[in-house]
Amino acid sequence: MRLTLAAIIIATLFPAMLCAQEQRTPYEAEIHADDVFVRSGNSRSHYPTGKLGQGDRVTVHRRELGGWLMISPPKGSFDWVAADTVQIVQQPRANQPARGVIRAERTVARIGSGLEPDRRDNWHVMLTRGKRVTILGEKVFDTPEGPQRWYKIEPPADDHRWILGQFVQSVEQGAGRTDPFEANNGDLSPPDIEKQRKRKRAQRMLAEQQKGAGYDDTAPADRGGLKERKMVRIDSGPKKTTDVADAGGARTGPTLAELEDDRMRMKRLDSVFNNIVRSKTSQWDFRRLEQDYQNLQRSAADNAVRRQVDLRLRKVAQYKKIKAEHDEFVRLTRESDEREARILSMRSQPAARPVKQEQQRRFSGAGIVQRSIGAPRGAPVHALVAPDGRVLAYLQGAKGVNLDRYLGRAVGINGPRTHQPKWNTDHILVEKLTPVNLKQP
Repeated sequence: MRLTLAAIIIATLFPAMLCAQEQRTPYEAEIHADDVFVRSGNSRSHYPTGKLGQGDRVTVHRRELGGWLMISPPKGSFDWVAADTVQIVQQPRANQPARGVIRAERTVARIGSGLEPDRRDNWHVMLTRGKRVTILGEKVFDTPEGPQRWYKIEPPADDHRWILGQFVQSVEQGAGRTDPFEANNGDLSPPDIEKQRKRKRAQRMLAEQQKGAGYDDTAPADRGGLKERKMVRIDSGPKKTTDVADAGGARTGPTLAELEDDRMRMKRLDSVFNNIVRSKTSQWDFRRLEQDYQNLQRSAADNAVRRQVDLRLRKVAQYKKIKAEHDEFVRLTRESDEREARILSMRSQPAARPVKQEQQRRFSGAGIVQRSIGAPRGAPVHALVAPDGRVLAYLQGAKGVNLDRYLGRAVGINGPRTHQPKWNTDHILVEKLTPVNLKQP
């Protein structure tokens, strides 16, 4: 009797123990279907970011409601960050992408899509100041505030994507066995069904609020494949205009011809804005564009157009600041290069002559403070680099100088500077760092 009871207990508990063992995460899994969508969230209403096929492998981190699996971003995944929040520290080289450092306190990494190139609505990771990013490309997006440049980056380490568990099986389980997280969407328990109902109600309420704010952002149907999702601006301006005067002889509002003329002028200026931003930063010149936007704002017949122009002027101001930073950095780098050339020239002369007081520079060097990557053995852990990624000198802080506080920042440096042949570059004992005061053009 005791033996039979023990056998029953073992037979009851063993499957649960096996399931608990199988559900340890993270683990590697394999796709056993074709054209499986990878999504930006754990529901069909979240836009797809790519597709996986038979035999592709993923890393599973967690099971979520409805049979969804949270996975690491598959190969080819990417995010978007606003370009004005990133400081370039290394230009792209042969077989090496560009590198950057986040310079804003908080920067959202928005999830990109290889199937819908303009989608970047969802996000899960907030990048902090000093976070390094790998830049894969860039693109200018048209926004209600005007054109805006964004960088395509590799997904951060703590970013994720989602996939349905019914198309996945653990590699360790072998063929013929399904994933331990697989769930049947049509066989949910009553608590799960109630949770889905509450979530759908919240989504409907959010969609209604967005429509009330002037946007129609309804999620696309996801039946029979991917359908295009469009965002439509709902004009909050007057729906009807007329040239007919009222009883007092005053016109009731702008005419259709005036509204159309204002919109066409703004469209032409937006095209000029796009062309400027897509050119090299050193060639940016916003003076004429800014003046034209201001003229349109003063003469516009409708308040809605004036508000739109105001948003564009704010965006112009942001790009002018980026241009000013670029110009100041180029100037500082040129001064540093000229000083290095003078030092080399003096070394080649038979007798060293003292440098006149008026020829001495304000700084021993100028550039971006970064951590040394791939530095020679024994070299300091900090370096002064140019915008194109060249190492100008290795840095060592004097007593009381904390170089980590200046990572990713443009500074002028004071301190003894010597050449180190074993590192094939200079060394600066940093006594003082002065952040560069950027000037508006």
